[in-house]
Amino acid sequence: MVAALIGALVIGMGPAVAAAQDEQSEVVVAKHAIEIPESIRREHEAIHSALVAATREPGRVGKAAETLAEVLHPHFVREEEIALPPLGLLAPLAAGDTVPEAALSAAAEMTSALRVEMPRMLEEHVRIRAAVAELRAAAESAGAEAQVELADELALHARTEEEVLYPAALLVGDLLRARRPQR
Repeated sequence: MVAALIGALVIGMGPAVAAAQDEQSEVVVAKHAIEIPESIRREHEAIHSALVAATREPGRVGKAAETLAEVLHPHFVREEEIALPPLGLLAPLAAGDTVPEAALSAAAEMTSALRVEMPRMLEEHVRIRAAVAELRAAAESAGAEAQVELADELALHARTEEEVLYPAALLVGDLLRARRPQR
């Protein structure tokens, strides 16, 4: 199980990870051309890469990293399905660019799902924080500075999602619904 999760982590982010878990998700993202902003995609890739490296550490650090990967992976996959792609519309919407109706519709669906799943996703953050704290404690004890930094980055990343990314995605959906003619 852990090997499969780690293998999926190595694959990468965005539609590729979703495709590894769920081919239908890739079709939805590709069909509607909504891409996760590159800065966020690269941040997720860096986290995954560092976490994969941490799982290879011996002893308590590696075990804590494996536990974190088990908790984090399905959460990241779901974020990439419903929370992060709508953020790819922020710049075009702010610039007043025309966005294809299919992309607008897909983003509205994603953000509706995000609004419904938000309590569960925030609860997952509680479990992720606990696993991050365990990784940090193990890494500090072992003098594994890279894994201490990873834990700190993950803690900040979760706060950024809660304070900025999730609310921004929800606002994209609200804006799209407000702009659409009532049917």
